Amino acid sequence: MKIDFGQFIHALSDTIDLVGIDEIQHGKRVGFMALECAKLMGADLAEQTMLYRLGLLHDCGVSSTRVHKKLVDELDWTESQQHCLIGAERVERFAPLAQFGPVIRYHHTRWEKLKWEKLDDTVKQQANLIFLLDRVDALVAMSGSHNRLAVRDTICQKISQFRNLYFQSELVDVFLAAAEKEAFWITQEPEHLRSYLELKCSAPAELFLDTDQLAKMARIFAEVVDAKSPYTAEHCFGVTQLSGHLARRVELSHENISKMEVAGLLHDLGKLQVPDKILESKGRLEGENLAIMRHHSYVTYMILSRIKGLEEISLWAANHHEKLDGSGYPFRRNGHELSIESRIIMVADIFQALAQNRPYRKPLPTDVIVGMLKGQAEKGQLDKEIVSIVESEPELCHRIAICK
Repeated sequence: MKIDFGQFIHALSDTIDLVGIDEIQHGKRVGFMALECAKLMGADLAEQTMLYRLGLLHDCGVSSTRVHKKLVDELDWTESQQHCLIGAERVERFAPLAQFGPVIRYHHTRWEKLKWEKLDDTVKQQANLIFLLDRVDALVAMSGSHNRLAVRDTICQKISQFRNLYFQSELVDVFLAAAEKEAFWITQEPEHLRSYLELKCSAPAELFLDTDQLAKMARIFAEVVDAKSPYTAEHCFGVTQLSGHLARRVELSHENISKMEVAGLLHDLGKLQVPDKILESKGRLEGENLAIMRHHSYVTYMILSRIKGLEEISLWAANHHEKLDGSGYPFRRNGHELSIESRIIMVADIFQALAQNRPYRKPLPTDVIVGMLKGQAEKGQLDKEIVSIVESEPELCHRIAICK
């Protein structure tokens, strides 16, 4: 299995952007601006691509909608460095993205401090450029205007005021030169940015990920999701481990077990779009809140289906809330449409969620979880064979599901 690295980066950017809920495409706008500035700076194609991708991924340390609101509502705040450190640590563990680490780590450090850090000058300049453009996007959001071109002069004046304090003087000049073009601002509007990104996504791949690299990058996605709330911590990893165990018990091929584990890591990407207050609600979800929650598996599918080679993985991940009798969501698929891989993830997701602490209940005892799974199997909602495996080794499945 070979996966286009560029497509995967765009998918990770889609995932990070979900945290903004209504304020989406932040990373993509920063990426676009970074690329335009890199061209003016005379950067070669490799550095242009790197700065564009840094813009897409610079906020990979953000999972909470509360933190994201601060990113777009405030110019600076005392805890702004935390998400930089988290994001840097995530990408540094994955070799193809490791070079992004130092830039992400310092992308909220003011120039008056950054210039004294013992770093390569290129890293300092790249980090400060991402900081500058990140704050440009935040200032536009704070203006309340839906027309980015209309606030150009105001934004440029504010950025100029931070010359040599927040931002390197030379970078301020580069930004002001880019900002003179109306197209620089108009391209950032949602409909035009989508067209721009479609062209970027269709560019020939310069790197493909093998199965092992795909799994490692999927773990970055899973960490972003699991960090969203204490009530989702380790959920994706628990579902992954239990899915892999059940897949081995039914003797699936090694290739499909590996793909299933990736699906487990990625199955809840869409939950990043769910506001923290809904995920942490202590009452039963109803009405609009329930409808918002039920979007998440469909959003997962839409993100993953854009990556060539992940067709099966995107289906298995999206099907985790389906039922064999057609009563699940979001596609209302029935047993004839649900493969053994989907059926395993359906069971693993329910088991892990019931074994985990939730704002509205404590973790359920293993025997209660098994009883609930048997009940759904008897109603024709879950696969009886998969549930019988869980029933035959409940304590083992429990330990696997809670990552013990």
